[in-house]
Amino acid sequence: MTVSVIIPVYNVKPYLERCVLSVLNQTYKDIDIILVDDGSTDGSGELCDDLASRMPHITTIHQNNQGISAARNKGLCHATGHYVVFLDADDAWLLPDGLEKLMKKAKDFPDVIIFKVVNIWGCDRKDYTQDYDIDYIEKLPNSSEVFKYLILTQQFSMSACFLLVKRELLVNNKIYFPIGYISEDVYWSLHLWQYIQRISILNLNFYGYYHRENSVTTKASIRVYESYDKIFNFWKAQSESGCKNAESIRVYLANMWVNRGYGFYQLEKKEKDTALNILKAHKDILKYGSSGKAKLVRYISNIFGVRIAVTILGYYWRLRKTFAH
Repeated sequence: MTVSVIIPVYNVKPYLERCVLSVLNQTYKDIDIILVDDGSTDGSGELCDDLASRMPHITTIHQNNQGISAARNKGLCHATGHYVVFLDADDAWLLPDGLEKLMKKAKDFPDVIIFKVVNIWGCDRKDYTQDYDIDYIEKLPNSSEVFKYLILTQQFSMSACFLLVKRELLVNNKIYFPIGYISEDVYWSLHLWQYIQRISILNLNFYGYYHRENSVTTKASIRVYESYDKIFNFWKAQSESGCKNAESIRVYLANMWVNRGYGFYQLEKKEKDTALNILKAHKDILKYGSSGKAKLVRYISNIFGVRIAVTILGYYWRLRKTFAH
């Protein structure tokens, strides 16, 4: 079975060749790599063309800058593989035989195969994520119960990059990334789980997530909160209308509210009032939180207000980061 590897590229020239080589060096060779240059201005687009001219299985697509969602969607439209996997151009796959191991799990053609991420920091510190309890998960009766378990154990990852997905599932159900969102993976992953039936999971430390200080995913901005405002509005409405996994989605949204509370202290002063209003507007979702942390944040926000609750979260997050390093 062929695997299409979709790599959106935007101003990541120092990291791009490392990323592409981590795919080409896989022992599993039935792959095609789709590089989508999203209007890069640092020479990344030219490097895409150079790599495609020198290395097999690479196709380069150029487009005006439209964002990562549009780049991934463009790649998906050009993909031909039985399975699709997304890889960010500043990250890399860590195990040369990783894809081969994943494709062995694909022999029964599950809708998705979930694998693990390794968080890599600038000081070369590697943080390995918790193993999945595969024996327990395989006994669960359906995908909704798997989704619920991953949410309640806080092992659900919204990232599109940690999944191998059946291409026809995405295309037939029009599961594309929303344009204009910062946290596009949240919307996309919740949409995807509306259609997943068959799941395989592998405790494989395959994806190397290289944290960069000024990347979009690590830098707090009001645009992130505005995106989450859309996500909260849409998925709260969907859960109220009885969509698949409605109860678990509400729990997940409560966790996301807490995560946005952590990042509040990083915002510029002029942005905080807008962010605070967004958090206040969705405070009701906290009542569905299952973790002790979410319940405590709900209690504090009800008694002392949302601003005090997110201020406490900010202090906690900074202490945690201090001791972690």
